[in-house]
Amino acid sequence: MEFKETMQGVTYDELMGGTEVTPLTRNVTIAQGQSVKRGALLSETSGKYSATAKGKKAIAVAAEDVTASGADTVGTAYITGYFNREKLIAASDDTVTAHEEELRDVGIILTSLK
Repeated sequence: MEFKETMQGVTYDELMGGTEVTPLTRNVTIAQGQSVKRGALLSETSGKYSATAKGKKAIAVAAEDVTASGADTVGTAYITGYFNREKLIAASDDTVTAHEEELRDVGIILTSLK
């Protein structure tokens, strides 16, 4: 059986690692000039969210692709859940593992589907 299946037009992208922790979402404001992909680690500064840079504290996971090129844009983020670490996106000079403990503190648990 494949890990990626298409059922009734829905594609499973393996971002979710299981149902042991109920995934909760909230609408967040993505800061102008940011472009985030589904699965990107997010940080918050002054009420606005952006992709987590190395050294920043990750507190959420982008639930959808958002491009805030011309203005701040509202998007959806997971604030709790059980996620596949191989599908999360960290900044190019950072790693998902570096944020694992701080994510656990806010209810985001990482697993591996390998």
